[in-house]
Amino acid sequence: MSKRITLLFAVVFALAAGSAFAADQVKGPFAGAVHAVGSLSDTSGNSINVTWDRGKITSLSDTSITLTRRDKQQVTFTITSGTAVRNDGATYHLSDLTTGLVATVVSQGGTAEVIRNIRGEGAPSGADQSVFEGPAAKAITGSVAVLYYEGTQQTFDYNRGRIQSVGNGQLTIMRADKQSVSFTYDSSTLVREQGGSVGSVDDLKAC
Repeated sequence: MSKRITLLFAVVFALAAGSAFAADQVKGPFAGAVHAVGSLSDTSGNSINVTWDRGKITSLSDTSITLTRRDKQQVTFTITSGTAVRNDGATYHLSDLTTGLVATVVSQGGTAEVIRNIRGEGAPSGADQSVFEGPAAKAITGSVAVLYYEGTQQTFDYNRGRIQSVGNGQLTIMRADKQSVSFTYDSSTLVREQGGSVGSVDDLKAC
């Protein structure tokens, strides 16, 4: 049975669709993940279904990208004119990618919406930071089912909203659909600030 864990995110913090799969010195719950499926919804209850895959780019053209994940599975996605390439907060072009780089593909219905968190020699860098909203940007609740490279799986709850109260090991947020959700936390709870840096539970404030 997969372990069910609740993820907490306030408006000043973000679950970047790809940042969960980025290389990081802090080993969060997505370390070692190769595939994830988000069953999410927005304020109006509309479904937002998003898939994340991370692996080495083994084939690349103007119309498709293939990753070989750490679990040895190959996955191929369609590239369109709307496919975005993002790395470290900046936007790049498909021509900036090469085979051999490691990347996360955020997809919907088999189409690559975003190629991001690109690592390896020759990874694109140096462009100006810019604001970007991925396909899950408007999601406020749902779940994310994660597959790890060794074959284990976990399911995480996703909730996003404004912090109403925090302290004594309990945090309450108000989502944009006016639903109040409460969670417990402890010293092991990981806080990600906007931009991906690691924060502290002690820094969380009601807003």
